[in-house]
Amino acid sequence: MPIWGTGKMLQVTGLEVFYGNIQALHGVSFRVAAGETVTIIGSNGAGKSTTLMAIAGLLKPRKGQIKYCGRQVEKLSAYQTVRLGISLCPEGRRIFASLSVHENLTMGAVQRRDRKAVRADIDWVLSLFPDLKSRLEQSGGTLSGGQQQMLAIGRALMSRPKLLILDEPSLGLAPVLVNQIFNVIAALKNENTTVLLVEQNARRALEIADRGYVIETGRITLEGPSAALKNNERVKNAYLGG
Repeated sequence: MPIWGTGKMLQVTGLEVFYGNIQALHGVSFRVAAGETVTIIGSNGAGKSTTLMAIAGLLKPRKGQIKYCGRQVEKLSAYQTVRLGISLCPEGRRIFASLSVHENLTMGAVQRRDRKAVRADIDWVLSLFPDLKSRLEQSGGTLSGGQQQMLAIGRALMSRPKLLILDEPSLGLAPVLVNQIFNVIAALKNENTTVLLVEQNARRALEIADRGYVIETGRITLEGPSAALKNNERVKNAYLGG
């Protein structure tokens, strides 16, 4: 199921976000074109998740602008951003542990009314994550960590997003499961799905992304094509193990 067409999609300009009196983002600016996979890399606490939550409407910036498909969205709620086509798969999965796999997926489509298409999209998600097929009636809380991550991504896809935001999708997973997650991201990329990816595994993120940004202490300090960032000495020493 390809998810949208072409053209400019996301433009973030001069974003400033505070937690109380503590400033977390200092004038963050970047862009994502439709069909691109863009990654933001940085150390823990650099402002990666804060940036994503602001785009998704979970945090309100004090200054700056977020334009999505030409519309300013920085003052919208998370509910409204989902309706416009932005879907965040958050760090830590945050599935509904007491609900079944099927119910979790259905919750991802809660704003949709096209029930036939929703059923078709569940089948599509299960084709991406075959491990979930035999667990549709199993409660989310009894799944393994990797299966929960698959479910979290699947749930995010069920809203039919134009922009899919993934926050640390491989965090805490065994290498074989990391490969599965990145294979799915690659499949979405091949379908021209627009993806904004934050990922602690910077090497894998840069391998799959078209472009990347480096964020340090709430500021974008480097940007460029992924190949250039992978060969940048500063990036290699700080994030790729030298």
